[in-house]
Amino acid sequence: MKQRNLNRLVVGVLMIISGIAALVLNTGETAVGTTLFFAGCAFLAVGIVRHRQYGDDLESDERSRKTGAYGLSYAWLTGLFFMFALFWLDYLNLLRLGTQGALALSIVVLALSGRLYQVYLFWRGDVE
Repeated sequence: MKQRNLNRLVVGVLMIISGIAALVLNTGETAVGTTLFFAGCAFLAVGIVRHRQYGDDLESDERSRKTGAYGLSYAWLTGLFFMFALFWLDYLNLLRLGTQGALALSIVVLALSGRLYQVYLFWRGDVE
């Protein structure tokens, strides 16, 4: 097992244990314990999936890094244009969003466009 995957498993187990301890010992606030528990589950799941999927083989090469970087660059530009459009929609009183709504939409657009661009570019094969 790669050291990176082993570290993910150890961190996941420690976070799960910490989350359970925080939930059991703290009677009023459950947000910290719940966050630690589910973050630990995510670390644990990623470590297991990565180990099963790649084992001791290479996870990426130069071409896949380049393709991923291009996808994230395109996503950054998409997010920039989206925020530019939000600004003008607000300025022209066509769409009124609060700060939380605008930030939430921006985060969703950035995350989804990043993943979609990467999937498309990996499917296409190469960026040039």
